[in-house]
Amino acid sequence: MKLIYSTASPYARTARIALREIGLTKSVEEIEQHPFDNPKELIEANPLCKVPCLIDDKGMAIFDSQVICEYLDQFSDETSRLFKEVDNSWQLKTLYSLTRGLLDTAVALQQDKMRGEGQSDFWQERFTGALDRGLKYLQTHLASYPKRFEILAINTVALVDYLEFRHPELRVMDKFTKLQMWFDEQQSRSSVAQTAPK
Repeated sequence: MKLIYSTASPYARTARIALREIGLTKSVEEIEQHPFDNPKELIEANPLCKVPCLIDDKGMAIFDSQVICEYLDQFSDETSRLFKEVDNSWQLKTLYSLTRGLLDTAVALQQDKMRGEGQSDFWQERFTGALDRGLKYLQTHLASYPKRFEILAINTVALVDYLEFRHPELRVMDKFTKLQMWFDEQQSRSSVAQTAPK
């Protein structure tokens, strides 16, 4: 299998962390490509030209990040499935959905910032407001997180690190100290350390 990714993409990072947690790094070739370069292999596999994109051994393309993580999870042991807890709890499903929405918001904020003088004050305020509320909600519900490192934790790690990487001015770690403490505890995992954004 092949996984096309970008080191800056938080979506690709969730797939890369999942890959390592499941133990499939020897079975999947990781290929770094930037979507803005319109690489031929990526365009042919994913008409949206977005990462991550997984190509299985039969040549079938699988995207987006959630679908890829679910696909990879079929190779997990039953006791260590990444979606096991989320699939059996409406609360955890909701928190997982929130992390995905916050990832979308963080990326949208970055895309607006890239417009330079064309940035929209309206959307900047909308995005930062949603991020503040969402992170506060996550922090309030950290006690509900499964004790195992699974898909909800993976998404939360990718989210917090992306915010620190692209939006340091938001001072996420200063505002949400309990979330910071939780995040710091995850840094010792090799899957997290090996996939840091850059």
